[in-house]
Amino acid sequence: MRIPFAGAVLLAVTAVLCPQTNAAAQTAGQSDQAKVAVIRQLLDETHAADQVVGAIEANIPVQRASNPRIPAVFWDRFLVQARARRGEFIDSMVPLYSRTFELTELKALLQFYQSPLGHRLLEIQPGLTRESMQLGQRWGARLGAEVGQQLAADGVQIKP
Repeated sequence: MRIPFAGAVLLAVTAVLCPQTNAAAQTAGQSDQAKVAVIRQLLDETHAADQVVGAIEANIPVQRASNPRIPAVFWDRFLVQARARRGEFIDSMVPLYSRTFELTELKALLQFYQSPLGHRLLEIQPGLTRESMQLGQRWGARLGAEVGQQLAADGVQIKP
């Protein structure tokens, strides 16, 4: 059986390009693996899962008070699950960081968080977040009270 000239050219091109395509795919795969490794290291260094679980733990009392019909056992089990399944959160963050940052940026962030200033930021971040939330709640309450007074002055009644 004789292969037509066009078919022979296609086979030759395929034979030449396939190893390069495979090599390019391997390089891209290795690059992706390196990026994922840096992302995971960065998320570990920044205690990302600890911060999220800490925020959930801090917010649960507010949720309990705001939702009295939900039994306390729900919130208890929710916290147990959040603590136990932190790895799922980290896994979900990897694609986000991957599409948001280039590898060089991730390495620079990791270098920052491994520096003394980065360590200091990580130490004080939970307190800053907690105090910022409290400041935001007080500010929002003040704004709400002022808007409520303005509406009352305009004759608008707000039902509880």
